[in-house]
Amino acid sequence: MRDSKINTSQQKNLLTNRNYLIKLERYSKELDQLDVKLNSYTCEPKTEYLFERKSLLKQQMYRLKKTNQEIIETVRERKELLENQIDRIKTQLDDFITLQSEFHAYYSRAQQH
Repeated sequence: MRDSKINTSQQKNLLTNRNYLIKLERYSKELDQLDVKLNSYTCEPKTEYLFERKSLLKQQMYRLKKTNQEIIETVRERKELLENQIDRIKTQLDDFITLQSEFHAYYSRAQQH
């Protein structure tokens, strides 16, 4: 009976790990799409402010992509996530949402000029 509880607990952990991995991979693809869109002609900056914003967005995007890939590799190597890894993943996901919001604000502003 105890073994089935352990197996159930392990299955839940494995499912949670898989969910985090899927989210990270999905966000990684979305980052690639944002990068393509940011480099398209529709996002060309026309003011000094927009040039600076685009540069900052590119830097943030690069850091997020790099960190995202590091986390994905770490998660794939381990069967169980450590608490600090879960916190790092949650922070990464929050950072992605923030970047996405900043990108949309930039995109809207670039379209107005």
